[in-house]
Amino acid sequence: MTSADRKMAPIDEEAINKASHDFEYQGWKVKLALDGASSEGIVSGHADLYEQSVFVCRVMLSARHRDGSSAMQALARKARALIDLRQLQTND
Repeated sequence: MTSADRKMAPIDEEAINKASHDFEYQGWKVKLALDGASSEGIVSGHADLYEQSVFVCRVMLSARHRDGSSAMQALARKARALIDLRQLQTND
């Protein structure tokens, strides 16, 4: 590695543990992001929820998961459950 290579942006070793996914659910836009995982298998992430392009809230996740896919699925379930709850409250 040359000295010029070392001056480039540092490699983020945790970047391989990061992921994102966007989807729509009942008219809401959901932006999922995994922020990383510890060596003990604790995965942290969040889901930003937007209703009609307006940011409403953030759902957080910090739990043990076997892989990033199961963490993303858990985060998506939490986001959908919150949207379902808000829809029920709006309909009452």
